[in-house]
Amino acid sequence: MVAFQSKIFKLENGMELDTLINIPEKPCYCIVVWPCMGGAVQMYKMPVKRFMESGAACILYNPCGHGKSAGEMDIPKAISDLKIILDRIIPAELPLLLVGHSAGANAVLQFGTRCRTSCSYLLVAPVLDSRESLYFMYRKKTIQEFVDILCTLAEDDSLVRTVLADDQWLEEDKWRKEGYREILNGVRSRVRIGTFLERLFIPGHNAYVELAENSSRCIILTAREDSWYPAETIRRLAAAHNILMKNIDEAQNHFFAGGWECVWDEAMNLAAAEMCINL
Repeated sequence: MVAFQSKIFKLENGMELDTLINIPEKPCYCIVVWPCMGGAVQMYKMPVKRFMESGAACILYNPCGHGKSAGEMDIPKAISDLKIILDRIIPAELPLLLVGHSAGANAVLQFGTRCRTSCSYLLVAPVLDSRESLYFMYRKKTIQEFVDILCTLAEDDSLVRTVLADDQWLEEDKWRKEGYREILNGVRSRVRIGTFLERLFIPGHNAYVELAENSSRCIILTAREDSWYPAETIRRLAAAHNILMKNIDEAQNHFFAGGWECVWDEAMNLAAAEMCINL
């Protein structure tokens, strides 16, 4: 039985979050899904019914600036908003399984460490340092994937492409000296591009400490190839902290195309192991 279902969660300030919530009558754990930067949880086609039948309360969370959620991308605010949602509808003693993709993996590590205990983590193609990700993409000459996605937000992308043509804008002194935030905020766009870049990459978000603190409760899933984050960093951190890492052959790229059924199987298995549910 579903006790509560909503596709729009309204905060006290009136902001609406595009978040799908399904709670069975007597949940024994809660699974939270946090999408990649700029993505939406709907794209992952989570088998909600299957998880609910295992006793899971399901929170498919689109943070501010994701999916149809209002506002702009801001990790600290997104963490605070998720805490409000969970504090309102999920008992504090209920174990959490946090599934994060890409930058969402970074975010769930920060959230769990700061806001809730009794968390397990499934980190899918994790981006554990936002600045390292972009420097890697510049070196690998795959940065155009990031730039193209960002430019879909702008009416005229010429200035954005000029500033991001090389990695010099990532140097904080140059960013401040050139006034890139103000310049890029002047581009007609669905978001303030300068503010977005500053919040996410100047100085950036690093979850190495949070990964180490929660290492015994983490599983990392990687794709066959990943053009957004260095595989050697993930392997090094996994080895250093004795974290189980699985390569999913079906997952073709950073966005885990072809691999999401495997992700949900892994999530179900992790829930069974950590929360003692009956499959």
